Amino acid sequence: MSAPIALNHSAALRGMALGIASYTLFAVHDALVKSVILASPVVQILFVRSVVIVAICLVIGRRQLVVDLVRSGNKPMLLLRAILTLAAWCMYYSAGREMQLAEMTTLYYFAPVITIVLAVIFLKEQLTLARVGAAAIGFFGVLVASNPAGLTFGIPALMVLGAAFFWAVAMILMRSISKSESSMVLIFSLNLFYTFAMGLLSIPLWTAMDPLQVLILVATGIVGGTAQYVLVEAARLVPASVLGTVEYFALIWSFVFGFLFWGEQPAGVVFIGAALVIVAGLVLAWSERRPRRPVVDAP
Repeated sequence: MSAPIALNHSAALRGMALGIASYTLFAVHDALVKSVILASPVVQILFVRSVVIVAICLVIGRRQLVVDLVRSGNKPMLLLRAILTLAAWCMYYSAGREMQLAEMTTLYYFAPVITIVLAVIFLKEQLTLARVGAAAIGFFGVLVASNPAGLTFGIPALMVLGAAFFWAVAMILMRSISKSESSMVLIFSLNLFYTFAMGLLSIPLWTAMDPLQVLILVATGIVGGTAQYVLVEAARLVPASVLGTVEYFALIWSFVFGFLFWGEQPAGVVFIGAALVIVAGLVLAWSERRPRRPVVDAP
């Protein structure tokens, strides 16, 4: 058993800031995907995006990155994480063809709640009152902002809930693997799997793309890859339960981008919900600055 490690509270705040930055980038990524989702199949979008990210990883990491992945003792967990995240992406975007944004947002944001529960069970993270309270406030803010009146349950809704569960489990795996693997290995392995899987699936569904679509998908890869890297770095600094709650900040950007790019007019409850999400973040920031008893790493 290793010696006790005192929590670095400034690192926790940096981790939260990185988490917010990551989910902001993911919101930009989703806006880019939404702009081409009706013109190209989901598998084709994910394939092109993944090819871009793999290429960037190889330019940065070169041969050593491939060597590190081959020598990794975490290959089964890396593969499982890739499968779970891929399933979450496909289920979420497929459901998006039949569900309204408010319904999808409400259901999907069960993911941070699931993450907190799994983090306590599998990572033995501290379940503090402030963390639970922040998660509850954030989720209530999502409910208020999304205004899910008339929410109906069917196959699309179950797909979104399944995506939320898979994403939560993948977050737990990422937190665990990040202790022994570099961020580049995590990102490279994930998108390498996407490239092969989506490449095969996209062959019979491939549609021609104009230069603008190609440019958007390249931008999606750059933004998505950066978001993944920042998220992994955040996972090194804060517990999965904290990072899961920070994910609620993506809601704010979804409404901002919806207004800027698609003229979606947010209702008054959106601003109330967004304020609650911000309050949840402030509660977390205040909590993570307070002294906490040392954490002992498991053997």
